[in-house]
Amino acid sequence: MSQTADPSPSRLRRVLRWVGRLLLVGILLLCLVVTMSWYEVTHPKLATLELSSPKVSGRPLRVMQMTDLHDVSMPQRQEVIEMVREQDPDLIAVTGDLINMYTEDLNRIDAWFADLAALGIPVHVVPGNHDHWEGRVGPVVEMAQANGATVLQNTNVTFDGPWGKLDVVGTDDYYTGVGDLDKAMQGTREDAFQLVLTHSPQVFDDLAASDAELAICGHTHGGQVRIPGIGAIHTPGGGGLFPRLDKGLFDAGSAQLYIDSGVGQSIPLRLFDQSQITLITIHPS
Repeated sequence: MSQTADPSPSRLRRVLRWVGRLLLVGILLLCLVVTMSWYEVTHPKLATLELSSPKVSGRPLRVMQMTDLHDVSMPQRQEVIEMVREQDPDLIAVTGDLINMYTEDLNRIDAWFADLAALGIPVHVVPGNHDHWEGRVGPVVEMAQANGATVLQNTNVTFDGPWGKLDVVGTDDYYTGVGDLDKAMQGTREDAFQLVLTHSPQVFDDLAASDAELAICGHTHGGQVRIPGIGAIHTPGGGGLFPRLDKGLFDAGSAQLYIDSGVGQSIPLRLFDQSQITLITIHPS
């Protein structure tokens, strides 16, 4: 009766060496992922989007969108403010979720609006789901207004200029069930470009049935973790695995919906999805 020989010492050493190498590679990959995530969370970038419309005349309209601030810290705020200053847009659109679930002190939100006001650029704001969930939408709105921002909750304002006629339409938050695009669009002008500010992509069906040209939102954070060439694995607030409406520009009937991945995040993790703001330029056509 034969017996299987025990592994020789040399063979065991080879196995241990390979195990050690795999562990080292795993540790190095983990360190790389952690470093990349830290950088993408803490260093916002400037994204750009170029569009055109026959309703824009004269010179292009330049809109700076920032969304999902989520009470981020001062270094990020300073970087964002400086990028906005350098680009000098016609208006700033803040599309919701200024606070986080754990926000206790609203002074940093007040500081955001104070810094934006100091730029001398008109600011338009709509609330997000976190602003409603934490029951602080009232104080947040008051802070925005005290610093000269225009808060839009299912209403609109005119913002005409060298770009022609512009109606800025703002919905309240669709994710928490208080958004109403039909109501927000009431009184808009047929010959004006209609820019819709909203927080979440749940506006999609109403947008597709509307006469608006463009809606911009956030909420998804771009998934926070993305697979290059594929997109988000999952987005906050539903959508399932590999959701379609995760980040970027989408057709919604005759309108378009742009989803920005945002400045802040629910948890301090981003991968292939760097924190960002977006300069949207709408050219005459």
